[in-house]
Amino acid sequence: MQARSDRIARVITRLAVGVAVLAVISAPLGYSLTVLRDVNRELEFKAKVKATALSGLIAENPDAWMFAKNRLEGLITREPVPLAGEQVEVFDNDGQLIHRSGLPPAAPTLTQSYPLYDAGRVVGRLDVRASLRGLVHGAVYATVYGMLLGALVFLIVRTLPLRALRRILKELYDEKERTETTLQAISDAVIRTDAQGRIRYVNLAAQAMLGITLAQVDGQAIAAVVRLRDDKSHAPLDDPLAQAMAKETVIAGQGHSELCRPDQSVIAVEEYAAPIFDEMGVIIGGVLVLRDVSLTRAFTEQRAWEATHDALTGLFNRREFESRVKAALLGVQASGENHVICFLDLDAFKVINDTGGHTAGDQFLIQLAHLLRSCVRDSDTLARLGGDEFGVLLHGCEIDHAKRIAADLLAAIKDFRMTWESKVFSVGVSIGLTVISPEHLSAEEVIGEADSACYWAKDQGRNRIRVFLHTDKQLAQRRVQSDWVARIREAFDLNRFVLYQQTYLNLSPAAGENAHLEVLLRMEDGNGGFIEPEGFLNAAERYNLMPEIDRWVIRQVFSHYHQLVAERGGGPLTCCINLSGASINTEGFFDFIRQQIERYQPGAGTICFELTENVAINNLQATEQFIRQCKSIGIEFALDDFGIGNSSLGYLKNLSVDYLKIDGGFIRNIERDKIDLALAETVNRIGHILGKKTVAEHVENDAIIDILRAMGIDYAQGNGVCPPCPLLARIS
Repeated sequence: MQARSDRIARVITRLAVGVAVLAVISAPLGYSLTVLRDVNRELEFKAKVKATALSGLIAENPDAWMFAKNRLEGLITREPVPLAGEQVEVFDNDGQLIHRSGLPPAAPTLTQSYPLYDAGRVVGRLDVRASLRGLVHGAVYATVYGMLLGALVFLIVRTLPLRALRRILKELYDEKERTETTLQAISDAVIRTDAQGRIRYVNLAAQAMLGITLAQVDGQAIAAVVRLRDDKSHAPLDDPLAQAMAKETVIAGQGHSELCRPDQSVIAVEEYAAPIFDEMGVIIGGVLVLRDVSLTRAFTEQRAWEATHDALTGLFNRREFESRVKAALLGVQASGENHVICFLDLDAFKVINDTGGHTAGDQFLIQLAHLLRSCVRDSDTLARLGGDEFGVLLHGCEIDHAKRIAADLLAAIKDFRMTWESKVFSVGVSIGLTVISPEHLSAEEVIGEADSACYWAKDQGRNRIRVFLHTDKQLAQRRVQSDWVARIREAFDLNRFVLYQQTYLNLSPAAGENAHLEVLLRMEDGNGGFIEPEGFLNAAERYNLMPEIDRWVIRQVFSHYHQLVAERGGGPLTCCINLSGASINTEGFFDFIRQQIERYQPGAGTICFELTENVAINNLQATEQFIRQCKSIGIEFALDDFGIGNSSLGYLKNLSVDYLKIDGGFIRNIERDKIDLALAETVNRIGHILGKKTVAEHVENDAIIDILRAMGIDYAQGNGVCPPCPLLARIS
């Protein structure tokens, strides 16, 4: 830019010199020519006037006029046009001087002549001579003035444009520096070309990305330097800048380009190309911008992979498996293809986690995944569906072939062993198969059938294969149970769970004044009716949904407890809530209860959790710990359905419960069956000895109430006392 500025300055200087010289020459020359013209005209006019006067004298005296000196002098000096320092000379026709009037003018001089006539015949001439010294002096002054004017013109013509030029060039330079600094500072590679696609500029990021310098590529075709390819097919891509300049528009990449570098490495890039136009709309170049998106694309691909794969085993996950089953179902419905779903559930996998730790369990699943891959075809879809559950979509497979593949999987898993810290681990597997048919309505239905067949195989003794058949009533029952999972989920989403209550009747003074009620759960069926818990709780327990249900009930009761008390007149109230064994064994369940207590402050003795006898004895140590924790924050406990389990009396003294609920099987016929009466009396007596209050369940009439009151039982519960009714209008 400095060289170009110097060239422009030299041109302007030369132009200024030319204009100044022209001004210097024009002033004296113009002055001299103008004055000379005026002097010449004046002399010509005087010569004519004087010659005309003398011609009259000649006409009067043609032979002797030249001797009339006085007369000639008078005509020359006294005519209307006086002389002003000029000299007049009269000559005859032969050129002889006849008369001279006036002093000789100072040199240089100018002479103007005019003929003298006699009857139309030239008989002489008259010369008028004047000095040009004034003209010379004026020309000198004009020259000095011209030089001054030329100097001024030179200064103006040179200084002002140069000053404006320097200002413009400085602004351009500053803008150029800002632009280049910005381009050098950004992380994107920027490459500028001329209209022929030859490289003229690359920023530092482009030099680093391409592994070149500007000196190396200046003037080279951009297509030879920037080589792009498709990141999937590796096919070369057309030059985006050439396309942009040809179409006269901005071209953006499709997000799947890679840049091939000179060292044979590749970089994932996004490209943007745009033409550069001049003020007339003519393309004078183009710009190509390359952005390194290696990390972004790798992260996106990783997220996409994680969305469809299991992070531990690298197999497809449940979501992708269901998506592919859905696509297979559409294929079956459209063209009658044959596909089979294979559902695998590992037997005794929990032993590995319990004895070797979760690290051992994870390693076992990783190695098992490699084993399963070797047992299925490349066209099949193998997925991990859950903790120890796997699924295989056998594409284009008949059921007989599917049975053979399932048998190979069963044998391979049965023979598989993993050594971990001097321990050898192995598992079995139960496998369920189902054929995808056009009658299936959804992928969930297909997978549910395979799941039901798998668990029926597990119930039949494990390590076996079972094919789902719609004619098998037991499998159909399993399938119906699995359908409840979707309905339970829908009940959560649509708020279809409803809480009911059944109050107790105090039968003895020892029972105290606290009102008691048991919270019961119902589900709306979507048609205005309600489903009893027996219809869906078995499925909820089977598919591990009870912890979520128990938390929902606890949250509802705790959050509305004070409203319940207010509706009953403000007296003390104990709400009894049933808990499942799955919730007790769920990590963080007690922390959840404590958070609800701290948030809603129901008070000590206001909440009572009911545990069934079977739940209590199946994991006695965990139950005892849970009871101790809850009692420390003011929660009471009741042992439900007491008397129907095994070894009831043996563990009862070790459980710190507050209430014994005598199973309704002993109460329902107590007025007619002496054995039931005796058993009820025994349980009541033992409970009181242990300091526990007793509750009789399934009390149906007043006669039973009288028997129970006479027996000394503390509370009665049943339809004969209070049929179930909505707990709260707001909740229901």
